[in-house]
Amino acid sequence: MYNEMRYLHEQIYEDIKNKILTKEYIYGSMLPREIDLMSIYKVSRHTIRKAMDRLFVEGYVYKVKGTGTFVKSSKADYKLSKMSSFSEIIDNQNGKPNSVVIEAKKIQADEKIKEKLDLGNTTDCYYIERIRRNGKTNLCFEKTYINPQLCPDIIEYITPNTSLYQLYETRYNLSLFEGTYDLEAITASKHISKILDISEGSAILYMEANIFVQSGVALYFVEAYYIGSRYTFSTNLKR
Repeated sequence: MYNEMRYLHEQIYEDIKNKILTKEYIYGSMLPREIDLMSIYKVSRHTIRKAMDRLFVEGYVYKVKGTGTFVKSSKADYKLSKMSSFSEIIDNQNGKPNSVVIEAKKIQADEKIKEKLDLGNTTDCYYIERIRRNGKTNLCFEKTYINPQLCPDIIEYITPNTSLYQLYETRYNLSLFEGTYDLEAITASKHISKILDISEGSAILYMEANIFVQSGVALYFVEAYYIGSRYTFSTNLKR
């Protein structure tokens, strides 16, 4: 079963991950106990824990204290009934939100962005380009344009673990009030597929969102490309 050139915990990690991806272990099901995995793979508890820790860090499983380890859904769920940040969504699902920051800079806004942010005579805005991830799993590619009048020097605070919502609300004391959202099902272009490491033509959920603060001033505009197989949008409607 084992390749002598690779560590045992890596091979066990790969085997369990494959069983999750092929749905031998289905979403929400509890994995075998540590003692059972030790018997299945004929290895030590330490080896099993190293494999399970990697599955947890990469977002394939979650742990319930005193109960066991469960298979996590591969899809993040964006609740449209509440304005939430990416980090909040993934945190609420026991994930590990983080980003690959591609760019964070001041740019000259084009006519579309000037209109979205209602910049008036201001010609510049802040631009942040990021791949949003759960652990090491790519979920989304975002291009965010921020009103510089509300968040001066915000690009100085951008790191792989930065939550923009947290910056808006804590560093700049802004009260996010409402947003307009437009969603469209598209297929991944060659450029987007390369960034997200998916096949060209894969299903993508494209979203444009304009977010406003309490005073009615536009705070930011974002263009987001969500991997269709890893993300869902849901809401609760009443008549």
